[in-house]
Amino acid sequence: MGIVREFSGREVIWPGANSLALLCSAGLYFHHGIVRRERGFIVLAGGILNVSLLLLWRTLHLTDPQFYMVPVGLSILGLVELMKKELPKASHDLLRYIGALTMLVSPTFEILGGSWLHLITLMVLSVVVVLVAIGLQLKALMYTGSAFLLADLVGMVVRSTIDHPALLWVCGLGLGAAVIGLAAYCERHREDLLKRIRIITSELATWN
Repeated sequence: MGIVREFSGREVIWPGANSLALLCSAGLYFHHGIVRRERGFIVLAGGILNVSLLLLWRTLHLTDPQFYMVPVGLSILGLVELMKKELPKASHDLLRYIGALTMLVSPTFEILGGSWLHLITLMVLSVVVVLVAIGLQLKALMYTGSAFLLADLVGMVVRSTIDHPALLWVCGLGLGAAVIGLAAYCERHREDLLKRIRIITSELATWN
């Protein structure tokens, strides 16, 4: 009824009333799923929550893709972890990539237009994905989050040089000095670095 009222154009008592009704129903299904320990109701609650947010953003006239894509991406990641036993094992990493990419691609539309705010939000989302990957020990999320974080940092440098061309020389000199310093440090502490790399590699081998 809330969805029908929202798209039928009928007046509501206050903006967001239909979204609130859907949010309450999602809460009831979630509580029922927790009490009965039935995952189907929890999945249904997640779907209703996404529809509720979609209607809320529509009511508030928010058009940024992040408002719509980030909740969907989080829901896909949550679905994989919740229904891990029911879903085919071969589909786990694929769904994780889809969920992570749905979140991380959402700011890129505005980044191409030169938005600094979306560069920052992409950095935050990338860090969140990396932290989730560390917590759940998931290589798929670690690779995806790290790649987007690195791309975001490069994008910040490029955007800064466009706004301030003199920074290109500063960044170039800084990068050259950093590479030389890193090479000297690695040569001096070669055995320790190799030992740590082996420890990290063995730890990553145990991740899903």
